[in-house]
Amino acid sequence: MTDIMKLSEYRDWLRDLKRQIKTEQIKAAVAVNSRLIMLYWDLGRQITEKQEKARWGRRFIEQLSKDLREEFPEMTGFSRTNLFRIKKFYQFYSSVGQFDAIVPQAVGQIQAPADAIVEQPVTQLQAFASQQDTIWQQLVSKLTLVP
Repeated sequence: MTDIMKLSEYRDWLRDLKRQIKTEQIKAAVAVNSRLIMLYWDLGRQITEKQEKARWGRRFIEQLSKDLREEFPEMTGFSRTNLFRIKKFYQFYSSVGQFDAIVPQAVGQIQAPADAIVEQPVTQLQAFASQQDTIWQQLVSKLTLVP
């Protein structure tokens, strides 16, 4: 049997295969990173909401940190400091774009012609909330592209 490494067809195929494997490894790492960013985003959202609504006290994040590190000892990133950073990450990026849409006040509708059909303020607020959700989803999807 001939030495396979001397065949240019094999060497070319092997080179392409190595390139493909390296490319897929990078794609896998980016996919994992994207999922982690989404996890951190959602964790930051949940921490923010719990601190606003649950009123569990000042040591809530310290306890959460302890519990998460206990449950997932192989994972890093659940220290008290990191949980505060995750919360700040969410708060900072969730506020981006909040003021992009301006909903006219009801007084502005009075100036419309009498026969004009205008949306009720509640409908406008619902549209505004829907637009904000879309903006946040787009923002999160862009954040997940960060390598």
